[in-house]
Amino acid sequence: MSDLRFNSIAGAVLASVLGVMGVGVAADAIIHPNYPDKAGYLPEVTLETGGGGPATPAGPPDFGRLFADEAQLTDLIARGERVMAQCRSCHTFDAGGANGTGPNLHDAFGRAVASHAGYDYSEAMAGHGGAWDYLALDEYLRSPARAIPGNKMAFAGLRNDQDRVAMIAYMRSISPINVALPAPLPEPEVTEASAEGAPAEEAAAPPT
Repeated sequence: MSDLRFNSIAGAVLASVLGVMGVGVAADAIIHPNYPDKAGYLPEVTLETGGGGPATPAGPPDFGRLFADEAQLTDLIARGERVMAQCRSCHTFDAGGANGTGPNLHDAFGRAVASHAGYDYSEAMAGHGGAWDYLALDEYLRSPARAIPGNKMAFAGLRNDQDRVAMIAYMRSISPINVALPAPLPEPEVTEASAEGAPAEEAAAPPT
């Protein structure tokens, strides 16, 4: 009796499964799905970068104006000393300090490139020429690898403009070499068209 009941239940289950499969086959026969090889519409997506600023610098810092203000210069030097802390793993900054992974930088500001005694410079640095003045340091500290390709400094650079200007102010303050300030950059001309155009923007605050 139990075998007969089991066979009945199994038969009912099998019939249900076959019925469902039959419905699916019949549906496919009536409705033919047609999927194209390519989508008929591909939306164009435009990536917008917000708040990051331009990929390239707008121009060099106005050292002649920034460093002429003694109160502002004092603040910049203090900030530069804090920024300098991230360089201490490779450089020393005290007078007569030993070379480390990089050369001692006490008198780097104003001296000739690749001229610190006792340090083994890369060929790229040794052949670069020039001196570490305001603009040369600004370009190099922004991106050492881009400014002097092939030099062995692994530091990525100081991309923050205010940190970089402050670092140069600090290096200038400890160096015994005096380099005259460059003339202040000319003020941008304000034409009648630009004055009547977009709303006036607030002037950029100097680095603090």
